[in-house]
Amino acid sequence: MNKRMHIEVRGCVQGVGFRPTVYRYAVEAGLSGFVLNALSGVIIEVEGPPARVRQFLVRLRQAPPPQARIDALEAREVPVRGDAGLFVISRSERSGDVAAGMPPDLATCGDCRRELFDPADRRYRYAFINCTNCGPRFTIIRSLPYDRLRTSMVGFPMCRACEAEYTDPRDRRFDAQPNACAACGPRLTLRDERGGEVPGDPIAETARLLERGHTVAVKGLGGFHLACRADDSQAVERLRRDKARPHKALAVMFSSVEQVRNHCRTTPEIEAFLERPAHPIVILPRRPNSTLSPLISPDTDDVGVFLPYTPVHLLLLREIGPLVMTSANRTEEPIISDFAELVPDILGRAAHFALDHDRPIVRRCDDSVVMFAAGAPFPIRRSRGYVPTPVKLPVTGAAVLACGAELKNTFCVTRDSDAFLSQHVGDLTEWAACRFYESAVRDLVALLGVRPAVVAHDLHPDYLSTRFARRVRLAPLLGVQHHHAHIAACLAENGRQGPAIGVALDGTGYGPDGTVWGGEFLEASLASYRRAARFEWLRLPGGDAAVKHPVRIALSLLVAAFGSDEGARLAAELLPGLNEKDRAVLLQVLRVSHRSPNTSSAGRLFDAVSALLGLCDTITYEGQAAIRLQTAAERAGVRPAPAPVELATGSEVAVVSFAPLVRRLVRARRTGADIREMAALFHATVAGAVVRTCSMLREQTGLEEVVLSGGVFQNSLLTGWTTEALATAGFRIWRHRQVPPNDAGVCYGQAAVALAEHTLKH
Repeated sequence: MNKRMHIEVRGCVQGVGFRPTVYRYAVEAGLSGFVLNALSGVIIEVEGPPARVRQFLVRLRQAPPPQARIDALEAREVPVRGDAGLFVISRSERSGDVAAGMPPDLATCGDCRRELFDPADRRYRYAFINCTNCGPRFTIIRSLPYDRLRTSMVGFPMCRACEAEYTDPRDRRFDAQPNACAACGPRLTLRDERGGEVPGDPIAETARLLERGHTVAVKGLGGFHLACRADDSQAVERLRRDKARPHKALAVMFSSVEQVRNHCRTTPEIEAFLERPAHPIVILPRRPNSTLSPLISPDTDDVGVFLPYTPVHLLLLREIGPLVMTSANRTEEPIISDFAELVPDILGRAAHFALDHDRPIVRRCDDSVVMFAAGAPFPIRRSRGYVPTPVKLPVTGAAVLACGAELKNTFCVTRDSDAFLSQHVGDLTEWAACRFYESAVRDLVALLGVRPAVVAHDLHPDYLSTRFARRVRLAPLLGVQHHHAHIAACLAENGRQGPAIGVALDGTGYGPDGTVWGGEFLEASLASYRRAARFEWLRLPGGDAAVKHPVRIALSLLVAAFGSDEGARLAAELLPGLNEKDRAVLLQVLRVSHRSPNTSSAGRLFDAVSALLGLCDTITYEGQAAIRLQTAAERAGVRPAPAPVELATGSEVAVVSFAPLVRRLVRARRTGADIREMAALFHATVAGAVVRTCSMLREQTGLEEVVLSGGVFQNSLLTGWTTEALATAGFRIWRHRQVPPNDAGVCYGQAAVALAEHTLKH
């Protein structure tokens, strides 16, 4: 007696070789039936002896295609048809939903890597080799459903050999939309700064230019990188100068995990993470004997490491490497995706040659960045390799457009319980970023086929994302407080709705009282929050201008801890970055409240202490002062006991004061104590203050769960020490795993809050 099963599979199951895998499993099991793509995923029917049908289902669950993601597999028995051992790939129904049929871009798989370097293979050294297990997806798809005519491969008709692979369900290139070879596919061109073609093999000539110290713009999946030798300090210095990026760390691409091992400290878990299909940049500790230029990351002892994820990178890194690979863009603007955009600001300045290709990039998409803290990875930037894979929400409801924050912007659109986060947009302070943002919003809403019922935005009235929400008026608006969004994001990605104690430490967030928040302890659920405690006010002399000059905030810190006269005297002694005239002006400014707004920002506290310890007076990129402070603390090699803090509980909102710590640091600085040990003491004290405040709130509320979010928790040392101390104190800790703790995760939190509130109202 035969048995027939109808199977529906949902998840990322289109464009990843799912149907040919099903076909192969069914044929090998001797089953009849069919498989086809449908709007929501893949539909399968199999018929045969019950034991073989069971074995087929077990195999499909346990060994799906490498890049597939099964969210649900539902099977039910249906009447047998007597198909007599014939299994076919049927003509699909309407397919191509974003969740099912728009996978992220995938790094070159092992099979394609072997073919790429096999002289006997017809695709030997072909720079656009791919199959259903790898290659471009998100960055080449113009519209859905996903087929070649709707991608940027439409201009490359397949030759007979490629067509035969494309139509054979036994071949791993069956229905692989970017399938091509040297006879019919895209080609590389090395161009000079005038756009002219440089003769010779493009890879070999590019390697020769890099060896001679040149910087070359290299076109990848989602845009151009600027590449130079990572062991050539002159080349790195020239790249920094020409790109106007004097200090911010540069990412380095290595040819293999073995090469990474020579320069950075790794673990088996980290090495496996590096080789995942997303191939993100991973921040790793640098080995003291590394030959990489110290100019790669002058403010830290870390390196942003990633592996080649396209055939172009593989070919290039086989010739020369490791290579600096930093996004080709103007400062704070989106990555450049078209050769015409390189001229004139990049080509002819930061680079004089470009390794270009003729496959258009439909969606620009920057590299993803991941860090490890307390042994677990978390994203700093979620983009290439992850987008547009949805992140689940613990709530569901009408579609929400969440507009995100101002810095490190991403936005998201929800459908049911899925949140589709955009690729990295960047800082919405430049016209190019705003234009990219608006076009990307329209694109994602159209791809999902939804009409937002709510548009969520930050409370800050001047954020361009807020202005966009108010201008387009797609749906009723919902303002979400910045730090509530941070905590909601961490709750939601961990499948929690709260309430919990939320610790949100970051640089800037607009409070409903009109002040700048940033060192916050919230009693929070997805739907609501209460500000339970905060860091003590710190004045910002000159407002936002002080953010770029931490030495000014250090003056404010001294005045707050010692009084105006004594603070001024100590500033003259300890802050040489402020001359006498500047000090006098700033002291006057500090007396005028509207010119020195209050902030509870943890980020500004880190900045001020960094300047107080002589580590950073003026920044050239966001977070520089705090990064230098963390590096100094790590170099201390010790974990001191926390210094005392003051916790005032006499009002509705408790206040954490670090004045005792500041006074202790000043005494230590004046007696010539080790700066590194003082930096470590500061980190230990902040971690201790978090634990003490959470313990106080636990006594008040009975809450045992603590949620950590905000950009300050990108600091792996602080995160590790805080997590360990909270665990020792008996708390259950939730941290980010899928979305960034910084402002790139705010949109996801906004969406969670909007859905929770919308559900309560309806």
